[in-house]
Amino acid sequence: MKIISEEEKYEHQKHILIEGLKGCAIGAVIGFGMVKYMKIRQPVRFARFNSSIKAAMYAMPAITVGAFYADQGSVNFDEDRYRSDYLKKQESEALERYNKLSTQDKILHKMNENKYSIIVSAWAASLYGSWTLVNRDKFMSKSQKIVQARVYAQAITVVLLLGTILLSMHEAELKKKEPAPVPEWKRYLDEQEALKKEHKA
Repeated sequence: MKIISEEEKYEHQKHILIEGLKGCAIGAVIGFGMVKYMKIRQPVRFARFNSSIKAAMYAMPAITVGAFYADQGSVNFDEDRYRSDYLKKQESEALERYNKLSTQDKILHKMNENKYSIIVSAWAASLYGSWTLVNRDKFMSKSQKIVQARVYAQAITVVLLLGTILLSMHEAELKKKEPAPVPEWKRYLDEQEALKKEHKA
């Protein structure tokens, strides 16, 4: 068990507070957007809400996102401050392997690491783009436009999924070219043996 100093405790609390405030700000924007949406799209229903529900629509997103950011901030602080030398060594080795890749492989590797974020963002963009494109047609009804936009979005989703599979296959091929990883127990024994030799010298 590690005993932390007062300074470390203060820095930890400060980091959590900052991250929590960031989360509250983001949550407040989400809450404001929800209220704005209800006022414009559902004005009659919104007018029926009592003051407690209206206040909750503002407060709950801010509290929820703020708590999540504060908790995640605490985890990130601990990892950055008290990360073991072993993890740092692993990161160094991973960075060394990454630097040996070609430019194309580096790009594909980064895309594979962030593939889910890319898929969600591209999917959301495809929905917006499909609706914008279809909405220009003045002869289609609204229901027809929705169906057509959904067809376009589904086609783009299939393309994105295929792209994800190809990225994963490429990443697997890169891993095959790497030398077989040394078992952790063997690496530990080798390090201990090297330390013994240094002490004897």
